[in-house]
Amino acid sequence: MPVVTPRFIDHAWRRGCDFIVIDLEDSVPRHLKAYARSLVKDAIPNVSKGGAEAFTRINHDSVQADLEAAVWPGLKRIKYPKTEHACEVRLLDEIITRLERERGIEPGTVEIDPGIETAVGVTNIFEIAASSPRIREFGATTGGYDLSRDLGVEMFVDFDQFVYPRGEAELAARTLGLGVRGAPFLANTTGSVSDGNRALRQAEAARKCGFHLGGGGLNPAVVEGHNVGLTPTEDDVRDAHWVLEQHRQLAGTGETWIEAEDRVIDGYEAARARDTLEWAALCAERDREKADAVALIRVSIRKTDG
Repeated sequence: MPVVTPRFIDHAWRRGCDFIVIDLEDSVPRHLKAYARSLVKDAIPNVSKGGAEAFTRINHDSVQADLEAAVWPGLKRIKYPKTEHACEVRLLDEIITRLERERGIEPGTVEIDPGIETAVGVTNIFEIAASSPRIREFGATTGGYDLSRDLGVEMFVDFDQFVYPRGEAELAARTLGLGVRGAPFLANTTGSVSDGNRALRQAEAARKCGFHLGGGGLNPAVVEGHNVGLTPTEDDVRDAHWVLEQHRQLAGTGETWIEAEDRVIDGYEAARARDTLEWAALCAERDREKADAVALIRVSIRKTDG
């Protein structure tokens, strides 16, 4: 959300988001950049009061000034666009480390999210992903304006022009033990950023491919689709329990698999089932956190109005 648009920032807590990106980059006109920096400190508690984590996307060309404005208590992550070299991330780490120390923030808690949006960045993906312990999750774009422009390709097409950078980023994240942020290709030939149904279908496809982390969206209309699509359904949970029940029958038999209802149940399927149940529990816990935070705000509003 552009930090210079008060109605977006003031109502962000109502959206049910897991994170809110306070934007200093593309959504902020150049003549408002300095003013935007002055708003970030107060925006952090404002957007996060409904249970969302507060991120800030800074500008590639004004790192020092933007970090000075953004790194305050309550900030969860810095999003750094157009990352091309590992040394850029190490510089961010150095500045953030100093600001944490000066501003009473627990050392090492502010994360860095490098954005891969150029051909140079793609060629250096592994080095970038490995450049700082502040990088906790990693992924490349599933369809971005900047990478499209840099590669000279059309963005809104019915084929996957970003399959290579996305695959490289996933492999780097898995190799380094980072959270893998990604989604399978789903065509968007209209360019819409507010299609809730498409967001739901893409999130569902991502979950079925084993992804737990989404990249967010540009419009509040996609939030519910992402939340629902990335959460295991009741049928998924029931099926996971059934798979584990079948797998338990192998105990002590010396066999490695069993066939039940025309399905082969083995260690691989059991591991997937356990992952589904663990992820469902985490989703439920996160939803409760957000609901509790929103409920407290509404009580406070009623008291103030009353």
